[in-house]
Amino acid sequence: MLGALALPAVLAVGTPAARSDLTLAGKAELFDADLAERFTPFGDGQVVARRWLPTAGRPDVTYNMSDSAYLTGIYCATQTWRYRATGDPDAARLAGAACAALGHLATVSGRPGLLARGASPVAVPWFDDGVWRTSPDGRHRWRGNVSSDQVDGLMFGVFVHFSETDAPGVRARMAPFVSAIVDAILGGGRRIVGYDGTPTTWGHYEIDYVRDREPMNALLLLQMVKVAHAVTGDLRYERAYRQLIAEGYARIGERARLDRPPLRANHSDDVLIALALYPLLELERDPSIRAHYLEAARRWYRGGVHPGVGVEANPLAGFFWRHWTGEGGGVAPGVETLRRMPLDMKWNRATIDAYAERFGFTFDPGPPALEAAPGGPLPIERRGRTWSFLVQNPYRPGADRTPPAPFETNGLDYLLSYWFGRAHGLIGPAE
Repeated sequence: MLGALALPAVLAVGTPAARSDLTLAGKAELFDADLAERFTPFGDGQVVARRWLPTAGRPDVTYNMSDSAYLTGIYCATQTWRYRATGDPDAARLAGAACAALGHLATVSGRPGLLARGASPVAVPWFDDGVWRTSPDGRHRWRGNVSSDQVDGLMFGVFVHFSETDAPGVRARMAPFVSAIVDAILGGGRRIVGYDGTPTTWGHYEIDYVRDREPMNALLLLQMVKVAHAVTGDLRYERAYRQLIAEGYARIGERARLDRPPLRANHSDDVLIALALYPLLELERDPSIRAHYLEAARRWYRGGVHPGVGVEANPLAGFFWRHWTGEGGGVAPGVETLRRMPLDMKWNRATIDAYAERFGFTFDPGPPALEAAPGGPLPIERRGRTWSFLVQNPYRPGADRTPPAPFETNGLDYLLSYWFGRAHGLIGPAE
């Protein structure tokens, strides 16, 4: 087991990189406004990952939607925590809209329980790969080949919204589509069965698959079944959960994070593990079962032969670990990551300048300020553009962010971390 964790050793070499004079709260206000205005383009609460800028050959702004179910679930949780922290009715409205969008993504295919990765009105231009189909009513196009990622993000958002909102009728709105998704997976042999009747590429939760190939998916299946029972109250899901426990799924899930050298670590999976563990650790009260989830969390955060996420100054990881264990060593480094996160990880300079005028801040695109110790994770300003710094490998140096990029991305990674921290007393409102 690794020892006490702290911010990686660094060497100061100049003025901070791409620094703004925004407070943490001011940066959250900026990202919240941008996400609501530019990354929920259909007016239905659905979040898109990338906003592709017009080109000579493609004159329209278009959107990448291959991870919309995942992102919309995270956004639903984020705005729910924002409402808990502030009582702002706009946050409650946005969380409710995201929840409704999850219901739309779960039903737009016309097949019970067949979740769509993303959906858009047929009249809206779009630029995305994959196979798209038209909804039965002819009003939407939707993308299939759903992965376990999408279900994980959706169930995480459903759980947080269900457990922390006081809005009337939440259970009644969620229960039908949550039941349909889980019933389809359990009824499909613990697989996500696609439109063509065959399992999707990354939609496997069978016992031999999780035992021999992907132990993380053991946690993901336990999460969805546990959340289904909490939301619906249907004892079928409690029985299914107990069956999974009896088959060893919780024990297998202890190995969810593969013990790999840092440059080979899968940080996308690290987020999926966190999203699965959160509902499980909130809901499970049996100490013998809970111990499996805490061991999975320990391996995820502390690591084994190789370091876990705890050395990376990852704000969400440090905040979740504090929430689960009471150990707060990752909180201050995580807050510092949020403070230093440069706006040009997400946006081109023209967008930043427009927001600087609108929100009244200054932006300094100066040289990087910090270098990592040899072999250590890089400070966030040393990393390249990304749609989510939570899934970005912090051991890989980023490319130059100065040239304009063909697309821009949202600040949901910042917002998820920040609003969880605010809602749980780890970040003060004046910071």
